[in-house]
Amino acid sequence: MSYGNTPPPGGPADSPQEPQSPGYGTPPPPSYGATPPPPSYGPPSSYGAPLPPANPYGSAPAAPYGSPPQYGATPQYGAGPAYGQPYAQSYAQDGVGSLATWLTRFLGYLIDSAVLIPGYILLAIGIPRTDAATGQLGTIGVTYLIGAIYVLAVVIYNRWYRGGKTGQTIGRGVVGVKLISEKTGQPIGPGMAFVRDIAHVADNVIFYIGWLFPLWDPKRQTLADKIVGTVVVTVAKS
Repeated sequence: MSYGNTPPPGGPADSPQEPQSPGYGTPPPPSYGATPPPPSYGPPSSYGAPLPPANPYGSAPAAPYGSPPQYGATPQYGAGPAYGQPYAQSYAQDGVGSLATWLTRFLGYLIDSAVLIPGYILLAIGIPRTDAATGQLGTIGVTYLIGAIYVLAVVIYNRWYRGGKTGQTIGRGVVGVKLISEKTGQPIGPGMAFVRDIAHVADNVIFYIGWLFPLWDPKRQTLADKIVGTVVVTVAKS
């Protein structure tokens, strides 16, 4: 080839060049008219596919907070009877006993009153009397004092101490009943037992009708029971 001459046709200058392959990692250019693939930001979306079970172990899912109980199930609000259950059965469900009848309570009261008879006899014998000759009232004798001390001691021990601490007086133990708090189901204590006896004034002022309230009252309470919040239930006889 002479220097400066034009190369003949068909030489390397006129031959088509082969396309170079792209470098490693460089995506090839898209073909004309082809739809580009979606960007690979993560796994393909599964929109419309069913969700997996909430609990993979097969147990039933817990009910959401505040959901109502199943139909027919009795809600548990703690110890005591179900709503609407008669009061006569409420304490029996807790293992205490059913509400005592008026007749049973009356028999227990008669026994407690009978325990006081010796003191009443001494009071009747020793009561001061007016001297017919002088018209003066006699002095109080020893017999009267003994009778008064006996009655007071029996009432304090039987009705207030024993009745308040255990719920049973002598008479209640014989007939098989017990005085308890309506709220706690436990004996009310000596102090409240004393207050309950004072509250019986409300049963007396209405011509003693308050003592008959247990005949028709749903909880079989006297007015004193309602004031103090007590009920009388049946227990094993002592």
